[in-house]
Amino acid sequence: MIYNLTLNDGTQKNVLRELETTEKLLSKVATKLSSTQKTCDIYAMTDLGIAHNVTRMRGGFFTGAVYSWEQTDIPFVPVDTTVNVCGTALYQINSDIQVDEFKKRCENVLSDTSKYDWNFTNGNHFISLCYVENNAFFPGLKEGYYMLVHASACEYKKKLYPVTGNWYYSAIKTETDDNHCRYLRYIEGIKAEQFYKMAKMLEPFNAERNYDFCKGVLKSEMGEEILNVAHYGMPSIHEVLIGVQKTNEVATLLTSPGKNVYIVKKRGNSKNDYIPHGFGLELPKGSKLAYHKDYLEIGGKQFTSNGITIGEDAINRHGSSEKDSELREYIEKIAQINELEICAELKQVCSFSAKGFQVWR
Repeated sequence: MIYNLTLNDGTQKNVLRELETTEKLLSKVATKLSSTQKTCDIYAMTDLGIAHNVTRMRGGFFTGAVYSWEQTDIPFVPVDTTVNVCGTALYQINSDIQVDEFKKRCENVLSDTSKYDWNFTNGNHFISLCYVENNAFFPGLKEGYYMLVHASACEYKKKLYPVTGNWYYSAIKTETDDNHCRYLRYIEGIKAEQFYKMAKMLEPFNAERNYDFCKGVLKSEMGEEILNVAHYGMPSIHEVLIGVQKTNEVATLLTSPGKNVYIVKKRGNSKNDYIPHGFGLELPKGSKLAYHKDYLEIGGKQFTSNGITIGEDAINRHGSSEKDSELREYIEKIAQINELEICAELKQVCSFSAKGFQVWR
């Protein structure tokens, strides 16, 4: 079953149609590996949208959704989910810090790759110095500076991604749906169990990775850990989260570069287990997503190669031009659909990203 918690915009309607086929293929494989009929549930969130990763989309998986199937007699993992672990962490800073000092400290830690392969300036990852005001629109955190980071455990990326020659590649099996030009690639049995153990291990690894980076930057000025939450990974051997947070604690709701970031949590009476991680990516207006036998079509362009990213053919659902008041209205809409309580508003002061170092205010 597909649970539609989306905004039902044009991109999401297009993606939801494709998720119907993904659901059927997951259910078909789960049934094949069991002695009884098995089903699949897909939770499509408000940030359901295009993935940068073509491998993922060609396999029928999109960002902003939970893919869950009933436990099977023989365990399996759909490898085109391109599972890794990614998330955000937020720490209070115990004193005021100047932009130049923050920049210098971050650069010093980024230059030390002896323990980690830092990727805070790749893709949509970032490091931000933020400020919370007492009179913030959504009060909840103490006034002062905070450090927010977003990154993945890229050290293990090639071990989990379905790339030629990795440890499980020769064991990949494929279920097809020729009527929709679709396929589902998966591994089963011991290989699937090994895959899950590695994916599960990466949750504490990435949390520690985030902590170590922030500690290296802030040192004795590092204050309380507000959150350190994954939004990408495998909570169980029959569940994959892509751009979704599964937590009873506070989590981040990411927006656009330089724009205010929000801290949210589930309402006390909420029956929803999941929290969206941001706004997501949409197709340019008038563009379509379509599957063909040998390629994926996005906005009239053909994408044939797995492992590539689609770049500017997907855009942030809410760009950086909106006023703060407009973003608040949008956040409140997301909170209403997902039964969330908005706890705090972080104003970004400066940040490192794929676009380099930028000062926002």
